[in-house]
This record gives sequence, structure tokens and C-alpha cells, in this order.
Amino acid sequence: MAGIFLKRQGHHVTILEQASSSEREGVAAGIGQTDHVKRFFEEHDHLSHVPIGVPCESVRILNPQTTEVASLWPYKGSTTTWDAAYYRLRANFNGLRSSYCMDPPDLTADAGSGMYETGKRVVDVSAPDGGKVRLTVQDVATAQTQHREADIVIAADGANSSMRRQLQPSLQREEPGYVIWRGTVPTSSLSQALLDKIEGHLIAYPMRYSYIIIYTIPGNNGTLKPGERAINLAWYSWPSSRQQRDDILTDTDGRMHRTTLPKGKMKPEVWAHQLEQARRMIHPLLVEIVEKIEEPFVSVISSFSSTKARYFNDRLFFIGDALTQCRPHSGQGTNLAAMDAMLLSQVMNGRLTAAEWERTVLETRERERLRANVIGSWYLCSWWSIVVNLAWFGLCLGRQLLWRWWRRLSSSQTTGSKPKSA
Repeated sequence: MAGIFLKRQGHHVTILEQASSSEREGVAAGIGQTDHVKRFFEEHDHLSHVPIGVPCESVRILNPQTTEVASLWPYKGSTTTWDAAYYRLRANFNGLRSSYCMDPPDLTADAGSGMYETGKRVVDVSAPDGGKVRLTVQDVATAQTQHREADIVIAADGANSSMRRQLQPSLQREEPGYVIWRGTVPTSSLSQALLDKIEGHLIAYPMRYSYIIIYTIPGNNGTLKPGERAINLAWYSWPSSRQQRDDILTDTDGRMHRTTLPKGKMKPEVWAHQLEQARRMIHPLLVEIVEKIEEPFVSVISSFSSTKARYFNDRLFFIGDALTQCRPHSGQGTNLAAMDAMLLSQVMNGRLTAAEWERTVLETRERERLRANVIGSWYLCSWWSIVVNLAWFGLCLGRQLLWRWWRRLSSSQTTGSKPKSA
């Protein structure tokens, strides 16, 4: 998103991508198109007349015994997939043609230029003379390195950001101890009774110290046709022990993964055990989804919160998960990244100062991080944990409101003290 904004403002943008190819496989990761994400695709997508998300009418929390709707809230947005969003963004950035986007938009009106280089990893960043930022870039295939310089660097390399690790080496992840199981099932494989219950809605199914989120996403190649879409399931649960968690994260080759066990690598006995748990805990109507997941994968839930977003005299900016990672309970990860990019474009055109941008994104992310902790503890933890997380969230809100009031007061006093011109 940031690259699209800056290119259209007249900048010459180069994106360095660690993956060796522009092709992306669907990873069963859903994206909620609300707020900033929704605004971006409505206002800045040259293909906005072609939707990429499934309209979602409401959030429904089900009664775990009956699956009847226990509570309902309106939801103004849609749900899509990471791969569908990626290919739409690439089409808008440099006209990439794909099975998701066969007819990319005309980009000749863009004031700047855009290049997308794959197989490149940033291994070092510095600003030795206080001027341009110097990057040491490694070719993933050959391991050879080269130095590049840039006026502005935007670090959007995700939760495992190499640049963040270099500049914030003491920043540690917080891991509450639970995991999230994920998988997708084609709607064509599910019973009509089940689809009538879940399709077109964001479903929450609570259990004791566990819960499931279910929603509809585009199917293969981003299709939105009814009957060709898919159902995405995310199941939060606690491993019984650290040993079981390590076993869950150990793949079929015997390698233990740090954060995510990818699709196709789960040991059959691990998934068989989870299926047993599903049949014991989940209503028979909904357990059908779990039983029909063919390629499950699992991730450890973690979060971290940076206290600094800009470096080298406002020449390097962190955005997205490279800046702060919230627990996924509130579904705001992509929305926060879109906010970062939109506001950063205002810094580049002079409508916002870098300090104002940093304060806004850090305050917003800290609120969202603590709000996500509250949501997670509500479904997964004891009452004591809920109270503690609510207290931290309340303190954050109070502190930020106080600082906001103090800044306004200081600003008004400064303005009022200026002498009148003759």
C-alpha cells in the first residue's frame, strides 16, 4: 500500500521482496476489509469496480450447546484472503498480471515509477553520514551482497523484520502460551444446513478456555462465485503442556518451527488428536468444517510493541507488523498497516510531520494491542486475567486521553502567548 501511495505522488519506489518469486500460494489467512483497508480499496484501487471480498453482514456469537445466535452485531465490511489482496496490490503497483487479475489497470498516469525485486533480503541498514540510508542487500539465491542507497526506507518486512531486530535488539515477543489452528474448506464440500448457518457472517463459537472464528473467503484465484468460495476456520486453544506445544510445531521431517508450522507439514497423529478434541468439544453441525480441512496449519500466538517507529532523521520508517504485532483476536493487523501507509503518505506530501505520524501510529497500536489482549483473555483465560487486561487497557486509554488534553492545553497556551502583529 505504501508503495502505491508514494509512486502516485511521484516517487521512484523499489520494493525488495525476500521470496524468490512473485507467485503466492494461498495461506488460509483471512483479511477483514473494514475501516482503513476498506477505504484504501474503495478510494485508491484502480480496479475497485471488481470486488475482492465476500460481503459480511454481521458478527454472530453462537450458543455452544445449540449453535443458535446468542448475540449479533452489524459488520460493515467484507472478508478476503491475503493472496487475493496481494495480487490486487501488485496489479495497482506495477501492473502484475495473474490468475487473480487478468486485466491489470493502466498505470501510465502514475507520477512516479515502481520496481518489484524478488529474492532480495536486507541484512544491514545504516546512515553513516547522516544523509541517505545505506542498505546491505543479499541475493537469496547466491548469498552475494551489494550496497544500495535510498532517500527513504520503509521497513514493511513483517513480524520477523530483520531491520527491527538490528535497530531494536532488546525487543522481545510476548507469548501467552496458546496457539491458533487454521484451515479452509470449499463451500461445495459442506452441507447446506451448515452453510445456511455460517455463510456471509463472521461467526464466533465460544467454548471453555477456547473459541473458534469462522467466515467466508474467496475461493481459488479469488473467485467470489457462490458455490466456489471457501470457509476459513481459526481455532484458538491451549496445548496441555510445553512438550505438547513443541510436538505440535514439529513437522513431518522432525524439524521444530519457531512460530508457524506451514500447510502440508503437520504430523498425521497431531491432527488426529486435534480432531478427537473437536468431536468432543464442538457441536456436530460445526465439527464438519474441522473434519474436512485437508491442509491444517498452526501458529503460536505472540505479540510485541515497539516504542519507536522512525530512525535516521526521519529517513527510515517501520510500518505494519514490522512495527508492532498485536494478537489476532481483533482482526486489525491489516487495518493498522493500511493506516500506517495512508498517514505516511501524508508525511511525504507535507500534510503531517514525522513526529505526528509516529505518535499517532504508536498510540493507536498500543490501544489495539491491549484491546486484543482483552478479547483474547475473555474467551481463553480466567476472570483474574480478564480483570488484569481490562485494567491495563483502561490505564492506556486514561494516559492517552490525559496526554492529548495536555498537548492541546500546551498548544493553546503557546498560541495565545504570541504577540500580536502591528
